[in-house]
Amino acid sequence: MLNAKTLVRLLVSVTPLVSSAVRAEPPAPEVLQFEVTPFIGYRLGGHLQLIDNGQTVNVADHSSLALAFDVRVADSDSTQYELFYGRQSTVLSGDVFVPTSVRAEYLHIGGTVALEETPRLKPYLAGGLGITRLTPDSVLGNDDTRFSISLALGLRVPVSQHFSLRLEGRGFLTPVNADSAVFCHSDQSSALCEVRARGSLFFQFELLAGAAYSF
Repeated sequence: MLNAKTLVRLLVSVTPLVSSAVRAEPPAPEVLQFEVTPFIGYRLGGHLQLIDNGQTVNVADHSSLALAFDVRVADSDSTQYELFYGRQSTVLSGDVFVPTSVRAEYLHIGGTVALEETPRLKPYLAGGLGITRLTPDSVLGNDDTRFSISLALGLRVPVSQHFSLRLEGRGFLTPVNADSAVFCHSDQSSALCEVRARGSLFFQFELLAGAAYSF
């Protein structure tokens, strides 16, 4: 049976070991669930082939802006849900009408999946489904909204626990049905009165650079 003096000696000898174990245990890492990333970019491509004369209407290459909001999947460090919005103000031009300002927008819901990572570089794949909206900058023009898909390859470069840089290349694909009216104007004198495209794919590619904040 232990007496009081023996019990005190035992406690004195055990206390440093317990303290060392407590000090050696690392603090639990902070769980970051959300990420917001504003992007600046440059969007390339985009054309439609007209039914009437076979000529091509082109969307000029131009700078763009985008915003992504990501939510981390529960119990996963490599997968996120993502809401992506991108916007480009550019010019639609062709041989059959005067160049006209147009706005091309994408709103997609999808996600990101991390690839093989290193401590300093985190490559990922991203994709989404949503809509493409083309809006001519004219009081006579009607906007056009269609289904579209996107696929991206990106790279995260961590700067701190909450901040990272994101570099991304993203392609957008919008199916255009045969004999489809893309823009229509009520004024018959307008150069964009009836732009009808052959069945084809409207494709654009975008280079993006952004700063991501996680919280």
